[in-house]
Amino acid sequence: MLATAHKAHLLRCNGVAVPELPEDGSGRWQEAVDALFEQYVAQRAARSLQEAEEARELELLSRLAATSYPRRRITNYA
Repeated sequence: MLATAHKAHLLRCNGVAVPELPEDGSGRWQEAVDALFEQYVAQRAARSLQEAEEARELELLSRLAATSYPRRRITNYA
């Protein structure tokens, strides 16, 4: 399990706006950072699955195109 400060650092490095750590209490801050991190991880996982599916479909289409029927020559005989 990652520390909340480490989660906040990872989020900042990836361009997510993280609230500043208040001096008086960090309970709400920890909850907010944890929620942001969960959302970030879910979005990242969804993007990874989508990219994997797109790659699989592209590979399948490439394989089908390479092994499909032989091309006929088009001749223009009169």
